[in-house]
Amino acid sequence: MQDVFFVRFHEITLLIYLLSISCYFYDFFKKNHKIRMVGFYTLGIVWLCQTISLSLYINSIHAVPLGSVFDVFYFLNWLILSISIVISVVKQLDFSIFLFNTIGFIVMAIHTFRPNESFIRHAEFNVNHELLIIHVSLAIISYALFSLAFVNGALYILQYRNLKQKHFDQKYFRIGSVFSLEKIMFYSTLIGLIILIIGVILGAQWGFQTIGLKILFDPKVISSIIIMICYVVYIIIRTKRLVSPLNYVLFNMLIYMLSMFNLMFISHFPNFFG
Repeated sequence: MQDVFFVRFHEITLLIYLLSISCYFYDFFKKNHKIRMVGFYTLGIVWLCQTISLSLYINSIHAVPLGSVFDVFYFLNWLILSISIVISVVKQLDFSIFLFNTIGFIVMAIHTFRPNESFIRHAEFNVNHELLIIHVSLAIISYALFSLAFVNGALYILQYRNLKQKHFDQKYFRIGSVFSLEKIMFYSTLIGLIILIIGVILGAQWGFQTIGLKILFDPKVISSIIIMICYVVYIIIRTKRLVSPLNYVLFNMLIYMLSMFNLMFISHFPNFFG
């Protein structure tokens, strides 16, 4: 997406996105229904702009926009927006939407203000095989769900602190109970992990067919397997209740930060996509 039109279009969309997030943030502290509705409608405008941009780009290159880590960020942001709108319609979780889209805003900003061309070429990879396209797409969906889990984990810690300090103000009741937050975090992680495992299996099938066993020594493959194992360990710990809820919530959040590091930095290492 190097065309000047797309760059300016993304910058304007980013400003609208910032307005939407600001409205949700203001509503959380001041509880203003009109401001919240402005936030929701501007979020819808951002989603529409993202959808139009993706559609135009797909039509121009006649391919799925997964050619670089920055395109992956853009697709990830579109998924975050889509999930946010669904959540807003199904259930009112304003502060969750705010935090969730803060992640989306950061991801979109990285895409919009990405580095120079030489760095982008270094981060590019070839996704011209159907199995590889499905593998990358499923991985992005899992990252979106892991992001949702991370947000609810952060809110869990906030609510846990409120419970300990007995701060039962209006904000406490608007965030939700620690039980519901932890439950959303668990199921978001579980579904994300299942999707990730399927994606890894498909990616491995492509890798063994085209690259062979040396695919197992690729840094991105190794780091992705480690992250997947960590999420499996989280599921086991949470299911068996081996540690306190606060500890496995923190563990989940740590894994997410590692997964984002993997997405942002390990993806730039020379790998089998090149």
